[in-house]
Amino acid sequence: MQKKERLLTKSRYKVAKECPTKLYYMGKKEYGNNNIDNAFLEALAGGGFQVGELAKLYYPGGTMVDTLDSNEALAITCKLLSQDCVVIYEAAFRFENFLVRADIVKKTGKLLELVEVKAKSFAPSEEN
Repeated sequence: MQKKERLLTKSRYKVAKECPTKLYYMGKKEYGNNNIDNAFLEALAGGGFQVGELAKLYYPGGTMVDTLDSNEALAITCKLLSQDCVVIYEAAFRFENFLVRADIVKKTGKLLELVEVKAKSFAPSEEN
C-alpha cells in the first residue's frame, strides 16, 4: 500500500506555527476535531465564504477549480493557465512538497495577479 503524500499547505503551515504537534495529528481520522460541531466557528466560516464570493464579483467570469484532489487541481490549473487571458478561482500551485490554493488568479498575457481573500473585522478609527 502506497503511503499518502502529505503536502504543506497554508492551513497546515499556520497550524504548525501555532503548535507543531497539532500538525502531526491534523487530518488523522482517529483523532477527532472538537471544533467540527462548533456553531460559532461555522458562522465565522460562513462569513469567510461570503467575502470570497464578493471578491469573485471583482474578478468576474472565472473558472472554479472545485476539486479537493491536489493532482487534479494542479492539472486543471495548468490547463487553464495555457490560455492568454483567464481568471481562476481556487487555482493550485505546487513547488516540491508545498501546495498553495490561491483564492483568485488572473492571467493577462505574461502577467499573473494573485489575490488572497481574508475576512477580518477592524476598527476604521485605529491606524493599525
